[in-house]
Amino acid sequence: MKLSREEVNDIALESRLLLTEKELDGAVKYINNFLDILDSFKELDLTNVEPFSFAEALECPLREDKVNAFTNTQGIFNESEHVDGSYFKVPRIMED
Repeated sequence: MKLSREEVNDIALESRLLLTEKELDGAVKYINNFLDILDSFKELDLTNVEPFSFAEALECPLREDKVNAFTNTQGIFNESEHVDGSYFKVPRIMED
């Protein structure tokens, strides 16, 4: 499966990206190379391969999730230059 320049440009516009001609050419090449790699997986014979599942109750190498109360909120407000009273100042990201 290959994507055309127009399809990649439409996807970029939907993502609110404006690409130069050079960037668009690079994006088309990158995406189509990636799709070629994915297509190569179709050639693998997986008939005798067991499905992989991480849901089994094996010994989990990850740490246990614990909820810990954070008590140094005042320290954060004291160390940040982006504080107005007890609020963080966040830059505006949307236009009126």
